[in-house]
Amino acid sequence: MKRAILTILFCLFSAMQSQAAPPTGWTEFRRALLINSSSDKAHARAVKGLEKALEDKGFVVTVLADAGRKGGAVYEKWVRSIPTMGISIIYYLGKLDAVKSEDGKRLCSSMHIGGYKEIPRARDPSLGRSRPEDKPWLSLERLAEKLGRKLARQSMVVIDCLGIVDKAGSKKSIADLHGQAAGAFRGKLFSSFYPGKGAFHPSLDAPAPGPLLAAKLTAALGEGGALPPRIEKLAYTVVPLGKDRTDQAFELKHSAGEVCSPSDVLRPGRFGGDQWVDRNGFCFIWCPAGKFLMGDAEFEDAQPVEVSISKGYWIGKYETLGNEANLFDAGGQRLGRGKIEWLPPGIGSVDKIVPGLDKWQAYSAEKGLAYKGWTYDYPTEAEWEYAARAGSRAGYPCEIKNLGKYGNFADLTLYNDRDPVHFIYANRQANDGYGRSFAPAGQFLPNAWGIHDMLGNLAELCSTYYTEQLIGGVDPNSQSLPTTRSSRHRVSRGGAWCSPPEYLHVAYRNAFTGVGTPHVGLRLVLRQGGRQTRTREEITAALQAELDAKAKQGKDSKK
Repeated sequence: MKRAILTILFCLFSAMQSQAAPPTGWTEFRRALLINSSSDKAHARAVKGLEKALEDKGFVVTVLADAGRKGGAVYEKWVRSIPTMGISIIYYLGKLDAVKSEDGKRLCSSMHIGGYKEIPRARDPSLGRSRPEDKPWLSLERLAEKLGRKLARQSMVVIDCLGIVDKAGSKKSIADLHGQAAGAFRGKLFSSFYPGKGAFHPSLDAPAPGPLLAAKLTAALGEGGALPPRIEKLAYTVVPLGKDRTDQAFELKHSAGEVCSPSDVLRPGRFGGDQWVDRNGFCFIWCPAGKFLMGDAEFEDAQPVEVSISKGYWIGKYETLGNEANLFDAGGQRLGRGKIEWLPPGIGSVDKIVPGLDKWQAYSAEKGLAYKGWTYDYPTEAEWEYAARAGSRAGYPCEIKNLGKYGNFADLTLYNDRDPVHFIYANRQANDGYGRSFAPAGQFLPNAWGIHDMLGNLAELCSTYYTEQLIGGVDPNSQSLPTTRSSRHRVSRGGAWCSPPEYLHVAYRNAFTGVGTPHVGLRLVLRQGGRQTRTREEITAALQAELDAKAKQGKDSKK
């Protein structure tokens, strides 16, 4: 009885310690960059109106108001930090230069943005397999390439062209120059370009340059009109095709997400569920310091223990995706038919990934891109469960039959796929819509702090070595081996696309015995202080050093 009362008091105290803001629900980060290289005051007013319309829709808007003279470095950093699974809009008002590509083989259309400064690449070029940057730096073609490699859910480019200067001496007609520029985004992104080649048809009056698309976009945002904005016959509009070969819809699907600080400023959050995006577009959720009851009496190896998280930390809003993992050379396996950029890869070796993370962070620090005093790392087992619970004591977020709303696991779809092994124990009462496949990031409901895919899709590896029982106390994290020749396994949590519902219980533990399998993945944490994950090589080296010191001490005592 006494122990039960203490447990209840502990849980109440824990809830107070980790008090969170109201659940964030399903959110998306919205970013807009407005580039105005015109000196016309009427044009500036049009851009100001567009800025307000975007802010009313929850966009964080960056304006380069005097882009002809400055703003190049801001432009480059902005493109790099487009949030994963977010929405991005770029608007440009100004003239373009028709120039040759660096190899002289292609004609490119370059924006007028002054003060351009190349910033160090996010990925260390010495790692190899780096795609060379397309040039000229400010060309629409390079912008299209960079946006095509970003992980935004949707991106749109809108351009009001005030004229094109043929600096390449191509001798193309003005109509062809506009057609060349408008086609830079063909088939890749949502885009609208005024005036398009068709605007120069002999049957039409000469197009009047100005912020016409800015006005159309402002109206569409305010009235819920079609996006991207269109001007019949005069503007060239591109809408990518969906899987069914019909036009996709550019839509604002979820609530606009708010961040605690800009991407170049990292500080602790205030409440569980606070959000932030780093310089590379990685999205994070704040987990505050607090206490909780870890484990569940249902599982023999997860009997409840009291745990204290002494410092808050940021954890990935999504499982780490392929293009993100490429920054630290993680590689990984992919399984599924979805858009490859949105599928998290199977990454099955902590000992292989940690050195890559170290090298990437050292490179970032050398180039002035790191966050001083903070470290990207694997979560400890305690950090993982604390984030997965998000203040709840429930083992599942809902009844098993509705679990398909929260995660990708062995369900009716997998059963119907007749996967060679896993369909045998698929739960046919639930259906998440995915069979023998990873699901793209963010397709399922988040938990109370706004974290997606903690349950299912890919089981997530933790820093912690598996132990027969949970370890309680302050910041528990088993990082030891009995001997230099011992073999122990890291903990994996959350279950995968091929797991029965039991594995998705928030307290279910697994000892991951594989190396490279399409069942486990990575979710990053960003915490204050140094790395907490120790590789097997580091642990055995420390053990060997202890053995060597004892042996030397023994020899010295015999002298």
